[in-house]
Amino acid sequence: MDTKSGKIIVLAGPSGVGKGSIGSALLAHFPEMRFSVSVTTRPRREYEVEGKHYFFVSKETFFEKIKGNEFVEFEEVYKNGHMYGTLISYIESAISQGKILLLDMEAVGGLKVKNFHPQETLAIFIKFPNEKTQLERLKKRGSDSEEQIKYRMERLPRELSLAEKYDKIIINNDLQESIEQVIKLVESF
Repeated sequence: MDTKSGKIIVLAGPSGVGKGSIGSALLAHFPEMRFSVSVTTRPRREYEVEGKHYFFVSKETFFEKIKGNEFVEFEEVYKNGHMYGTLISYIESAISQGKILLLDMEAVGGLKVKNFHPQETLAIFIKFPNEKTQLERLKKRGSDSEEQIKYRMERLPRELSLAEKYDKIIINNDLQESIEQVIKLVESF
Protein backbone atom coordinates (compact mmCIF):
# COMPACT_ATOMS: atom_id res chain seq x y z
CA MET A 1 0.00 0.00 0.00
CA ASP A 2 1.34 3.42 -0.98
CA THR A 3 1.56 5.56 2.16
CA LYS A 4 3.37 8.64 0.74
CA SER A 5 0.12 10.50 1.21
CA GLY A 6 -2.45 9.52 3.76
CA LYS A 7 -5.24 7.08 3.02
CA ILE A 8 -8.68 6.62 4.45
CA ILE A 9 -10.41 3.25 4.57
CA VAL A 10 -14.14 3.47 5.28
CA LEU A 11 -16.07 0.39 6.35
CA ALA A 12 -19.79 1.13 6.33
CA GLY A 13 -22.98 -0.83 6.49
CA PRO A 14 -25.86 -1.77 8.76
CA SER A 15 -25.47 -2.46 12.45
CA GLY A 16 -24.28 -5.97 13.24
CA VAL A 17 -22.97 -6.68 9.73
CA GLY A 18 -19.42 -7.36 10.94
CA LYS A 19 -17.70 -4.00 10.37
CA GLY A 20 -16.01 -4.20 13.77
CA SER A 21 -14.70 -7.72 13.22
CA ILE A 22 -13.46 -6.89 9.73
CA GLY A 23 -11.91 -3.67 11.02
CA SER A 24 -10.07 -5.52 13.80
CA ALA A 25 -8.68 -7.95 11.24
CA LEU A 26 -7.49 -5.04 9.06
CA LEU A 27 -5.75 -3.40 12.00
CA ALA A 28 -4.00 -6.68 12.82
CA HIS A 29 -2.97 -7.22 9.17
CA PHE A 30 -1.77 -3.66 8.52
CA PRO A 31 0.29 -2.50 11.53
CA GLU A 32 0.65 0.98 10.03
CA MET A 33 -3.15 1.47 9.98
CA ARG A 34 -4.81 3.44 12.78
CA PHE A 35 -8.42 3.47 13.89
CA SER A 36 -9.97 6.93 13.54
CA VAL A 37 -11.05 8.44 16.85
CA SER A 38 -14.49 10.05 16.78
CA VAL A 39 -16.00 12.69 19.03
CA THR A 40 -19.00 11.62 21.12
CA THR A 41 -21.34 13.02 23.74
CA ARG A 42 -22.03 9.65 25.32
CA PRO A 43 -20.54 8.88 28.73
CA ARG A 44 -17.15 7.21 28.81
CA ARG A 45 -17.24 3.53 29.71
CA GLU A 46 -14.89 2.34 32.43
CA TYR A 47 -12.39 0.70 30.07
CA GLU A 48 -12.31 3.54 27.52
CA VAL A 49 -9.40 5.93 27.20
CA GLU A 50 -9.85 9.56 26.14
CA GLY A 51 -8.27 10.10 22.71
CA LYS A 52 -7.89 6.37 22.07
CA HIS A 53 -11.48 5.15 21.93
CA TYR A 54 -13.25 8.51 21.56
CA PHE A 55 -12.91 12.17 22.33
CA PHE A 56 -15.60 12.63 24.99
CA VAL A 57 -17.27 16.05 25.05
CA SER A 58 -20.42 17.66 26.41
CA LYS A 59 -23.41 18.25 24.14
CA GLU A 60 -22.71 21.97 24.35
CA THR A 61 -19.15 21.48 23.09
CA PHE A 62 -20.38 19.13 20.35
CA PHE A 63 -22.91 21.68 19.10
CA GLU A 64 -20.26 24.41 19.19
CA LYS A 65 -18.15 22.21 16.89
CA ILE A 66 -21.14 21.81 14.56
CA LYS A 67 -21.62 25.59 14.44
CA GLY A 68 -17.90 25.98 13.75
CA ASN A 69 -18.08 23.50 10.81
CA GLU A 70 -15.48 21.28 12.49
CA PHE A 71 -16.99 17.92 11.45
CA VAL A 72 -16.73 15.99 8.19
CA GLU A 73 -19.84 14.16 9.34
CA PHE A 74 -21.92 13.83 12.49
CA GLU A 75 -25.18 12.30 13.63
CA GLU A 76 -27.25 11.13 16.52
CA VAL A 77 -26.88 7.37 16.54
CA TYR A 78 -29.56 4.89 17.67
CA LYS A 79 -32.05 7.53 18.90
CA ASN A 80 -30.39 7.64 22.32
CA GLY A 81 -29.52 11.31 22.26
CA HIS A 82 -25.78 10.70 21.96
CA MET A 83 -23.97 12.44 19.13
CA TYR A 84 -20.99 11.09 17.19
CA GLY A 85 -18.81 12.92 14.68
CA THR A 86 -15.55 12.84 12.73
CA LEU A 87 -13.37 15.93 13.01
CA ILE A 88 -12.05 17.57 9.85
CA SER A 89 -8.83 18.41 11.70
CA TYR A 90 -8.30 14.73 12.61
CA ILE A 91 -8.71 13.60 8.98
CA GLU A 92 -6.56 16.44 7.60
CA SER A 93 -3.79 15.74 10.10
CA ALA A 94 -3.69 12.04 9.20
CA ILE A 95 -3.67 12.76 5.44
CA SER A 96 -0.88 15.35 5.73
CA GLN A 97 1.21 13.00 7.89
CA GLY A 98 0.83 10.09 5.45
CA LYS A 99 -1.17 7.95 7.89
CA ILE A 100 -3.73 5.31 7.03
CA LEU A 101 -7.00 5.76 8.91
CA LEU A 102 -9.72 3.16 9.32
CA LEU A 103 -13.25 4.42 9.91
CA ASP A 104 -16.12 2.13 10.95
CA MET A 105 -19.26 4.10 10.11
CA GLU A 106 -22.90 4.30 9.26
CA ALA A 107 -23.68 4.56 5.54
CA VAL A 108 -24.45 8.29 5.34
CA GLY A 109 -21.34 9.30 7.29
CA GLY A 110 -19.15 7.03 5.19
CA LEU A 111 -20.24 8.79 2.01
CA LYS A 112 -19.55 12.18 3.54
CA VAL A 113 -15.99 11.10 4.33
CA LYS A 114 -15.58 9.65 0.81
CA ASN A 115 -16.82 12.90 -0.73
CA PHE A 116 -14.55 14.96 1.54
CA HIS A 117 -11.35 13.23 0.33
CA PRO A 118 -12.38 11.13 -2.71
CA GLN A 119 -8.87 10.41 -4.05
CA GLU A 120 -7.52 9.29 -0.68
CA THR A 121 -10.55 7.24 0.35
CA LEU A 122 -11.50 3.63 -0.30
CA ALA A 123 -15.13 3.26 0.77
CA ILE A 124 -16.34 -0.31 1.30
CA PHE A 125 -19.96 -1.15 2.04
CA ILE A 126 -20.54 -4.38 3.98
CA LYS A 127 -23.92 -6.04 3.45
CA PHE A 128 -25.82 -8.92 4.98
CA PRO A 129 -26.77 -11.75 2.65
CA ASN A 130 -30.40 -10.88 3.48
CA GLU A 131 -32.57 -8.98 5.97
CA LYS A 132 -33.40 -12.11 7.98
CA THR A 133 -29.68 -12.66 8.64
CA GLN A 134 -29.33 -9.11 9.97
CA LEU A 135 -32.21 -9.56 12.39
CA GLU A 136 -30.79 -12.90 13.59
CA ARG A 137 -27.30 -11.41 14.12
CA LEU A 138 -28.60 -8.38 15.99
CA LYS A 139 -30.61 -10.59 18.35
CA LYS A 140 -27.76 -13.08 18.78
CA ARG A 141 -25.17 -10.50 19.82
CA GLY A 142 -27.42 -9.54 22.73
CA SER A 143 -26.24 -5.96 23.10
CA ASP A 144 -29.38 -4.22 21.82
CA SER A 145 -32.84 -3.75 23.27
CA GLU A 146 -35.86 -4.71 21.18
CA GLU A 147 -36.43 -0.99 20.53
CA GLN A 148 -32.85 -0.54 19.28
CA ILE A 149 -33.15 -3.60 17.04
CA LYS A 150 -36.42 -2.25 15.61
CA TYR A 151 -34.81 1.13 14.95
CA ARG A 152 -31.81 -0.48 13.25
CA MET A 153 -34.06 -2.59 11.04
CA GLU A 154 -36.09 0.51 10.11
CA ARG A 155 -32.87 2.19 8.95
CA LEU A 156 -31.94 -0.75 6.73
CA PRO A 157 -33.70 0.31 3.47
CA ARG A 158 -32.06 3.76 3.54
CA GLU A 159 -28.63 2.30 4.29
CA LEU A 160 -28.93 -0.30 1.54
CA SER A 161 -30.03 2.37 -0.95
CA LEU A 162 -26.63 4.04 -0.48
CA ALA A 163 -24.52 0.91 -1.05
CA GLU A 164 -24.12 1.51 -4.80
CA LYS A 165 -22.42 4.85 -4.10
CA TYR A 166 -19.51 3.06 -2.43
CA ASP A 167 -16.34 1.95 -4.20
CA LYS A 168 -16.90 -1.72 -3.37
CA ILE A 169 -19.64 -3.86 -1.85
CA ILE A 170 -18.85 -6.99 0.16
CA ILE A 171 -21.61 -9.41 1.15
CA ASN A 172 -20.64 -10.80 4.54
CA ASN A 173 -21.96 -14.32 4.29
CA ASP A 174 -18.74 -15.81 5.70
CA LEU A 175 -16.69 -13.56 7.99
CA GLN A 176 -13.26 -15.00 7.15
CA GLU A 177 -13.92 -14.80 3.42
CA SER A 178 -15.13 -11.20 3.80
CA ILE A 179 -12.00 -10.30 5.76
CA GLU A 180 -9.81 -11.75 3.00
CA GLN A 181 -11.73 -9.81 0.32
CA VAL A 182 -11.37 -6.53 2.23
CA ILE A 183 -7.64 -7.11 2.85
CA LYS A 184 -7.13 -7.62 -0.91
CA LEU A 185 -9.05 -4.42 -1.67
CA VAL A 186 -6.96 -2.43 0.80
CA GLU A 187 -3.69 -3.92 -0.50
CA SER A 188 -4.56 -2.94 -4.07
CA PHE A 189 -5.57 0.56 -2.94
